[in-house]
Amino acid sequence: MAERTRRKRVTKSPDDRRDDILRAGEKVFSTIGFAQATINELASAADIGKGTFYLYFDSKDHLLGALWERYVDAIVSTTQSILDEGAAWWPTIDKVMATLIEHAIRNAELHRIVYGSANAKALELCKQANQRVIDLMCDFVAHGTRAGAFQAQDTRLAFRMVYHAADGLLDDLVAKQDDIEPAQVTAIVLELAHRALGDAMFKEET
Repeated sequence: MAERTRRKRVTKSPDDRRDDILRAGEKVFSTIGFAQATINELASAADIGKGTFYLYFDSKDHLLGALWERYVDAIVSTTQSILDEGAAWWPTIDKVMATLIEHAIRNAELHRIVYGSANAKALELCKQANQRVIDLMCDFVAHGTRAGAFQAQDTRLAFRMVYHAADGLLDDLVAKQDDIEPAQVTAIVLELAHRALGDAMFKEET
């Protein structure tokens, strides 16, 4: 009689185990879709039993919410870390926008899953994260305006316009599942930012 294959027990910290399940969720959701995914498949991808899955997440909806929360938290923490570097005004604007664009494109499939599930809580989390980034950047822009770096009629309003334009463009590209060229999108967004915020050097070059 063939021996039953037993799962090799591996001792991991709760944080490491939770990270394993989150990574498994990303893989399974992106491969077969959120609607088709089962708890058994998620647990198998994380190399755990079904019971262990439920120790960390109540459902696959809960797991998706955790994935999205990690994504939106990274938007804010990434922005703050770039601001903390204390680079010059324009390089900071460029780095923030380029990094956030790259982050959004890298997580395009997660965007599609969340928006396709019409999860109101997940969408509210994204809205809150966007507002926190806008608040951080508007404070930065206000300081840069007083220093003479930014010269638009209303630089805070101008940055909000740029941010929402970039966010809307990315949402549209992701929803249509178009091939997204990060360098091209970044160039377009940065051109808009430099024009909107009144980059004197940009005006001279063009």
